[in-house]
Parts: sequence; C-alpha cells; structure tokens
Amino acid sequence: MTSVLHRVVAPFAAVTALVATLTACGTGPNQVNSAVIIGDHVISVDEVQSVVDKVVKEPAARSLAQQHKLDLVAREAVGQLVVHEVLGDFARREGLKVDQDQLAALRAQNPFNQKLSANSNMPTEQLVPELVSRARGFEAYANDQLLLVELAKNHLGRDSATYNLVAVQNEDEARTLADQIVANPSQSGALMRAAAKKTQSEPTLNKDTGPNGDGVYLSAPDNSVFVLPAGQGDTGGGGFSVVHVLSTKTAATVSPDVDLSQIDSSQLPALGSFVLRPTLMENNIRISPRYGVWNDLTMKVVPKAEAEVSGFVVPPKSGNS
Repeated sequence: MTSVLHRVVAPFAAVTALVATLTACGTGPNQVNSAVIIGDHVISVDEVQSVVDKVVKEPAARSLAQQHKLDLVAREAVGQLVVHEVLGDFARREGLKVDQDQLAALRAQNPFNQKLSANSNMPTEQLVPELVSRARGFEAYANDQLLLVELAKNHLGRDSATYNLVAVQNEDEARTLADQIVANPSQSGALMRAAAKKTQSEPTLNKDTGPNGDGVYLSAPDNSVFVLPAGQGDTGGGGFSVVHVLSTKTAATVSPDVDLSQIDSSQLPALGSFVLRPTLMENNIRISPRYGVWNDLTMKVVPKAEAEVSGFVVPPKSGNS
C-alpha cells in the first residue's frame, strides 16, 4: 500500500459544525436529550447546540445559511466533541500531555484573534471547521490539537499492520466481501483470490506496512475490514479496495528507518485522530440520526447517504478480534 498520507489524510484546517435548533430523535441514542453516546457517556444536544448558536452569530457564517449548509456545522461540532471526549483520557493512559511551551507559543499567536469577515473567501471545507473551533474556544482547540500531535508522534515509526487487500468493481461487491471476511477471517485470502478473478488482478496478501504512516492509518481492532473508495488503495483498478487488517502492533521504540522530520506537520492532528479509532470502535458510538452517522474511516460525522460512498470500516465479530 503506497503511503496513505498523500491520499487520505487532508491537512488540518480546523473543524466543522452548524445547524438550526436540533432535538434528539426517538430512534437514535436511547437517553433523553443525547446527541451522542460513547460507551456510558452522553454528549447532550445542549452541548452541540451551544456550539452551533455561537457559530450562527459569526458574520462569516451568513454564507453557510444562504447556501443551506448549516447542517455541516452541527456534524462538525459533533465530530469535534466526540474526539475531545476520548482524547484526554486516552492521552493520559499513554502518559502524554500538552507541551506547555508549545501551548504558550500558540496562545501568543492565537489565530482566533483575527476576525473572519462576512465576505471571507475561505472554502467551505475550511470555513466550517474554523468556525466550530472558534466557537469551542481557543483553549479547547489548542489542547486538542497539541494532544493529537503528541499521539501521532508517539505512534509514527512504531505502529505497523499486516493486511490483505483486493480491488473490486463496486460498493455492493465491496460490502459483501467485507461482510464475508468479517464472518470468516481465516478465509480472507481465499475470498480475496475469488474476488480478484472478476477484475483479472491479483490480491495483495500478508503485506506488512512497516512502521510508516500506513500503520497508523490502519489502526483498528484486528480483523477489521476497511472499504476504501477508488484512489485510496494501491491496486490501481476497481471502484473500491477491500483491506482486511490481519493484525496490528506497536513497537516499543521508533524504527531507525523512519525519519519523523519528513512528515508534514499539518498531517499530524489527523494522524493522531486515527490512533483513537480502535477505542472509538470498541465504545460503539451512537449518534442521533438528526446529525448523521459516525464514520470510522474518516473519523467524522457524515450524512447517512454518504456513509458508505465515502468509505467505511466493518468491525470484527465478537471473538474474532
């Protein structure tokens, strides 16, 4: 698998969220007024709405309202709050903490001091995260970003994964194959060889990422199956790549073959969020349908209609992880 850093991880621009008054949906999380349930913890609709209300007051948010894009803000707000919820405890378990000198330097620069105008030409995919980050406040933003950077640095050069990969032609085939592999992980190679005959290609079997960024990107419980849209795998053909994560490991020390100085620093927060993926998957995140669905691949909240088109991760069956 060629490096995912140039294909999958977009540079961090900020975070996203915004939408009009939202209420919990009866078919969603089973606790009153809950926007998200992570394990036994609830992120309330009120918490999300508080962020949304602050964004709506910003002049730069007017264009989003005019373009009927306020739903982007709410989803981004939920996504940021989900990451924030698990990040602090996870970092403490790993013995990581915010570098206070870096925090002081960032505080001195404070990019949020400069107001965003109503005529901002910032692209929507950058504007929404920026507005949500500002609404949550500089301290929350800075602490989360610096912790994610520390997580990335702590795992780059140490994390690796062994995987099988094959290209398939469409989403239905990808989903079917992923479900078959999850149900029978020991048959992964045979199932992929059979699927490869349709595209007249060869599967990649028992491939080791080595201690590079791909090892971090494939962070997931063993026997998880990634379904990646075209361009996110290394097969060069087919509409989707199906990747079965056979095993993952974290070495005690950074590999001498890895030069962390070559990693684009703007990629580090996103890479750090991928380190959280196994914990989030094991906590069975439940999001109110009003906001969308959680996507374990992108580590974001997406509209239900886009959930599988944008790629997804099928978790292992109980007892197979």
